[in-house]
Amino acid sequence: MISATGYILFYALIAAASPLVLTATLVVIRSERPRTNSIAFLTGFLLGTTIAAVLALLLGQAAVERLDSIETLNGVLALLVGVALVGAGLRERHSPSRTEVETARGGALMARLSHLRPAAALSVAALLGFGGPKRLILTFLAMAALSQADLRGVENLTLVVLYVAVATLLVSVPVGLVGGLPVGMQIM
Repeated sequence: MISATGYILFYALIAAASPLVLTATLVVIRSERPRTNSIAFLTGFLLGTTIAAVLALLLGQAAVERLDSIETLNGVLALLVGVALVGAGLRERHSPSRTEVETARGGALMARLSHLRPAAALSVAALLGFGGPKRLILTFLAMAALSQADLRGVENLTLVVLYVAVATLLVSVPVGLVGGLPVGMQIM
């Protein structure tokens, strides 16, 4: 059986692989205020991801305490993910192709990101870090694996920090490489 650390790393790597987040990060790095916007964007992204992970962990631990067994929790999560996937598939099947509209909307979003001020960059990144449906489901699955591992507080905290660190790689690495972090924290 895979340990909780394995599950955390697996879900964090999948959450980190987001082209939208990478694109938004690169646009913010090339904005009018690259240093301040990059730091604000990274801070917001870390904050949003951390809030989502802590909420998911608290909900997961509460669910484990209320349910009779871990198998029930796994079954409920699998059922919810399955229903969400079927709903998304049915919705997509009956909707017309929106590729051109989404491309135009995405281009407009990226154009607005390049003119953001640091406070707006922080709030946009916090929302991106908290996540859309994919990122939020992955965070809940990772924290559910952590909840059922029955670890102590320090071990839980360590694995939450590991999840946040890995899930935010596509923001922290580019920001660090362009010198967006303070001098003592720059990635060489």
